[in-house]
Amino acid sequence: ESGPRRLWQIPVGEGHAGPAVFDGRVFLLDYLETEQADALRCFSLDDGAEIWRRAYPAPKKRNHGFSRTVPAVTGRHVVSLGPQGQALCVEMATGAFRWGLDLVAACGAKVPYWYTGQCPLLDGEIAVLAPAGPDTLLMGVRCETGEVAWRTPNPGGWTMSHASVMPMVLHGRRQYVYAAIGGVAGVSA
Repeated sequence: ESGPRRLWQIPVGEGHAGPAVFDGRVFLLDYLETEQADALRCFSLDDGAEIWRRAYPAPKKRNHGFSRTVPAVTGRHVVSLGPQGQALCVEMATGAFRWGLDLVAACGAKVPYWYTGQCPLLDGEIAVLAPAGPDTLLMGVRCETGEVAWRTPNPGGWTMSHASVMPMVLHGRRQYVYAAIGGVAGVSA
């Protein structure tokens, strides 16, 4: 009773996704079960009013809920990664579509048993993703254009885990670290 006052609340789909808060807005990758669609949603932090929504068809069976990940946000872009490996990039202010990339179709990724739990990483204007497909362990995609800026080979044939790519500095060298199924890799940033 003496806790913080609730300012607003909204209904969302079943899942484990967390929100990202940036510049007075709340961003959430939701699942609209009746429409069978993933929906990247943007709300006002002040009152919970929905500012924009960008959805795409993504029929799937409930597997301990649907949504899993937290979107990555900069002052220009929002990048999300859906439960079945669909990366989406939109403009932060308007939700206007920039690009989409299906990591399964484009990279041969195998979605983990309980769906993709990997949160995308934004490093400046590059979205860092870990498809862990036969030929690509990690990749960087330009947010503005959707062009693949770089790819890292996957010689060990590791597969996608539920882990997210994390930046770190080790012995003075900046890198992206990813714990795949099969091993852990540090890729020069």
